[in-house]
Amino acid sequence: MHASDVDVLISHDDPVRLADKLKLELIPTTPPRLYGEIEGTPVDITVVNGDDLEARKRRAGPRDAAMLVDHVRHRQTVFQAEWPNVKRFVQLRALGHNGLGWFGSFGWALLFAIPLMDELREVPTKEVFPAWLRWLGTIAQGTRLSLEGKRTGGLEPLFIEAPAPPVRDVARLTPRGGAHLLAEAKHAALVVGDATTAADALARMTDIADAPPPDETLVITGEREESRGRYDGQARRMLRDLEAIGPTRSWGRFDRSGQGWHHRITVSSKNADVARDLIEHWLTISSIDAIVE
Repeated sequence: MHASDVDVLISHDDPVRLADKLKLELIPTTPPRLYGEIEGTPVDITVVNGDDLEARKRRAGPRDAAMLVDHVRHRQTVFQAEWPNVKRFVQLRALGHNGLGWFGSFGWALLFAIPLMDELREVPTKEVFPAWLRWLGTIAQGTRLSLEGKRTGGLEPLFIEAPAPPVRDVARLTPRGGAHLLAEAKHAALVVGDATTAADALARMTDIADAPPPDETLVITGEREESRGRYDGQARRMLRDLEAIGPTRSWGRFDRSGQGWHHRITVSSKNADVARDLIEHWLTISSIDAIVE
């Protein structure tokens, strides 16, 4: 109920056979993913084979979810009531999607649950969301967050520790992505100011499209949902290459018009032509049916 699609983990199976049987798009990530719809429900299936460390990390996902649910059990009603507001903030500021350089619903759920059961434990339900935004603005570079609390002095911009072993960073932010997130958090805390309700706090937020980041924004556009799923499954690698060129701000959301989808990436104006060429090359070699404008 917290994500835009249903995430499924399948162990020890042939992804090619499954894709053919279920009529889903096979995305050549590591591990492979299948994307599409089953009986009208969007699904994102990860197929994990073997028993190496990476496979064990992937299989820890269900345990992560169970531990998160247990962590918030005493404030479950509050979590459920305010979670849609967290999702709205993420959408407005384009800070979601693992594939687009940020982290998905589970990472944001952790980022909400950690202070909810600690610093915000005594905050009344109707005031939780604006209080959480103010808390978000206190996160410093090098913070490590877990269900046990907050530590500082880490090497990553922000490390969100998965609840279940083995140790994993749910955020996986690049240095540039981490800097953008921390800047967004501090800006949100300033904007929310003395708001005491979620409605007031959200009313003060600006959609990123209404006040885009400075420099030049490139738009990647495709028509088919299969191409969007394929793009989402592989774009993180492209974004790392773009960050090597210069400042990059991936918009962590897909916008839609008609039957098409759009992903926007803001780059330095002086690097825009090089960035456009890199994206076009990457789309071609990745066999993704999309164009960059």
